[in-house]
Amino acid sequence: MKLLASNAGAFRPIIFKFFCTLLAITAPAIALATTYDVTVGNNFFTPNDLTIEVGDTVRWTNNAGGLHDVTADNGNFQGPTSSSFTYSRTFNSIEEILYHCSVHSSPGQNRSTFMNGRVTVVEATVSTDVAVESISVAGGTHEAGEDIPINVSLANTGAANSGTFNIDFYLSTDANISDGDTFIGTESISDIAAGSTIDVEENFNLPAALTDGDYFIGGLIGLDDTDSSNNSKAIETPIFVFTDFIMNAGLNDAWYFPDTDGQGFFITIFPNLNVVSLAWFTYDTELPPVGAVANLGDPGHRWITAAGAIDGDESEMNVVITSGGLFDDPGEVQRTEPAGADGTLTLKFNNCHSGRVEYDISSIAATGTVPIQRVANDNSVLCDALLREALSGQ
Repeated sequence: MKLLASNAGAFRPIIFKFFCTLLAITAPAIALATTYDVTVGNNFFTPNDLTIEVGDTVRWTNNAGGLHDVTADNGNFQGPTSSSFTYSRTFNSIEEILYHCSVHSSPGQNRSTFMNGRVTVVEATVSTDVAVESISVAGGTHEAGEDIPINVSLANTGAANSGTFNIDFYLSTDANISDGDTFIGTESISDIAAGSTIDVEENFNLPAALTDGDYFIGGLIGLDDTDSSNNSKAIETPIFVFTDFIMNAGLNDAWYFPDTDGQGFFITIFPNLNVVSLAWFTYDTELPPVGAVANLGDPGHRWITAAGAIDGDESEMNVVITSGGLFDDPGEVQRTEPAGADGTLTLKFNNCHSGRVEYDISSIAATGTVPIQRVANDNSVLCDALLREALSGQ
């Protein structure tokens, strides 16, 4: 007997795992039960004709003050006879149930004129209900015509798998998304299991024909499910879409190209002067000789400075090479004469978060392009606000 008891204990975890697996397999096929309410009035039931599914419950409530009850015509059930009661019954088979109030009627009477009712129980259906739980994009400002990543979370809270459906994405001037808004793309969803949530990320293009302004991006599910009210959702805060970027003081920051980390640009915009200045901390075009030393810093460190007028989103800048000075020494230094003799830089911004530096330094026969991004995003919010103010007057 001790041996049998020991073996039985060993099998309990296996039996438990089997039961959990079986439950997980069959769970999607279980329909969600519903409770239907019927008011018991003085000489009437309302509603007096219900169609429900197997597993649903009907709840009769008498608050009218009169003496009533709920009695099946075939005698299968009878609720309390009272002036105030709540009586519930769950129906677990396909059938038609006729009932009446035994105080004020009898079996088989016309429910339109007597205190009689009917419940028709039909086969339970397995339903799906997919909701757009959340949708987000990178906030701030975006250029018309650029690609924008959209993240959306979809949840199936129903009792059946969703099957294949599409979620369409739209631009709207308000948070109410409909198929009458500006369509920007669609994503096909192969299936969402009952009770599951999936996350989708996809890039979509902002139409180039958009005008400057605030826009909501939203998703709209193309699925005939049990609750259409949760089939669409928009981002909480609108993005600002622009057609032509304008430099502003929110760009004042440290910028760099991650592939050449350790080099970078300090950029300062002077809107009132219509001038932008740039200082490029970089290195010589060749490594210094082995054993070369410097009293301060690396022998290969170099600074290039430039300045130019602001022209919308870009500036043509003259390169200035400074040499001959000593650390914290008031002695004279030499600078490029005339300005630009060493070459030029073109600074161009795509938006508040990225840009590029095109250089043509003729004195060393060097040309190229450096894509740049912020080292930190502290000033991004200011840049977005100043751009919105400049383009829309907000």
